[in-house]
Amino acid sequence: MAHLLMRPHDLDDLLAVAAEHACEALGAATVSISRIDAPADVVRTMINVGDLGPDEERWPASESYPIASDERLRSAMHELRTWVDSVDDPDCAPHERELLERLGKGCSLATAIVVDGHAWGEFYATRHRGETVFGDDAIAYSQVLVAILASAISRTLREAELQELAFHDPLTGLLNRRGLDAEAAEMFEVPAGATRDVAVVMVDINGLKGINDSAGHAHGDEQIRLVATSLGQAFGGFGSSVVARVGGDEFTVLVADQPVQSVLDATNVVCGQMGSAGADFGVSAGVAAASITSGADVRTIGLFAAADRAQYVAKRAGATSALLYDDIGD
Repeated sequence: MAHLLMRPHDLDDLLAVAAEHACEALGAATVSISRIDAPADVVRTMINVGDLGPDEERWPASESYPIASDERLRSAMHELRTWVDSVDDPDCAPHERELLERLGKGCSLATAIVVDGHAWGEFYATRHRGETVFGDDAIAYSQVLVAILASAISRTLREAELQELAFHDPLTGLLNRRGLDAEAAEMFEVPAGATRDVAVVMVDINGLKGINDSAGHAHGDEQIRLVATSLGQAFGGFGSSVVARVGGDEFTVLVADQPVQSVLDATNVVCGQMGSAGADFGVSAGVAAASITSGADVRTIGLFAAADRAQYVAKRAGATSALLYDDIGD
């Protein structure tokens, strides 16, 4: 088990490997792994494996259980206790008995998954009616398994955080230049015989240095986040779009398979919002577009440069709307 979980996995794959292995090793009917949602004070089931009940799904979209009103779940999460319940035990909590009967199971084992010193979620296993209730050996094994799983979850979450930092801008949450380059490489990779229309939008904040100097960098950061939000809203409705912050006051948007006019319209929404009352600044924007095929000599850097040139002309001219590269001449 430890060997399996120490291999690189994303979180979903990791939980699936652990749950399947635990189900077999414990002789369980099912195993479920849930994660605490602290603001909602619930555990949300991430995966169910095994002989599932009629209403259970392997990857449930909205299966959750309240912590505060469930004594066993509360003590498992807050006191890190391990519980074993059986429908044949007169002391079985009524709500647990109801759950087991609804699932068509005879007994359950529940324990906390503790990651980096804090309860992260719940490990929950069941057996069919008529089978042996989980005993001391099963409890001991589940606790060892959960400790191994917790270590693997911790490593996976740290790796995900590092990946997030590597490809995203911490101030806005948008992609950074490295993330944009990765997305662009994929967007410009067109299968043989296919055509993809790609547009690049360059947006630059006007006067950000002055804002930083007069009102402070914290206020300047708020303006940067304002532009990021506006761009995300303007282009969020497109099926394939990527928004990135590529410099202190510079943003780039990639849009695939949309009419150029639609891209210009969305960009102008942002220009209008940033130039309206309540904003401390405006933005300049340039757009360049091309049809990409597998054999076409259109390179990412060339289209980026064309959009950047259009943005530069817009800024010099004091334009309040986006300029299309095709319209600015040489």
